[in-house]
Amino acid sequence: MKARTVVSSAYLIIVTEHRGRRLVLSLRGELDVCNKDLLAGAIGGALERGARMLVADLSALDFMDCSGLSVLVETRKQLAEGQGQLVITGSQPIVRRLFHLMDLDSYLDPGAPGAVAEGSAPPPGANS
Repeated sequence: MKARTVVSSAYLIIVTEHRGRRLVLSLRGELDVCNKDLLAGAIGGALERGARMLVADLSALDFMDCSGLSVLVETRKQLAEGQGQLVITGSQPIVRRLFHLMDLDSYLDPGAPGAVAEGSAPPPGANS
């Protein structure tokens, strides 16, 4: 059974879809110091419920700063400690550039532009 949850702030929308022990997070907008806690909360709740595979679909994320990147780094560490996995898909060039500038593109593998997590819903507003 698939459950879908939407949380949002002024500049970020996160749609989560639970599929067994896998969680797909589709992010839309801007992820920065002002709303990183929204993502951290969504991820924390999923990890508490036992998610072992987390897919972060960044195809509709227009901007991310280092604070947003730090949430993904910490998530990868937590999942790896428990034999879990973080998969990042669909990063836009501006987001991929941040991964590269911070020398994290091989550690996190930001995914090819346009790639969307298999079975994930289109990002909110994609059909607008």
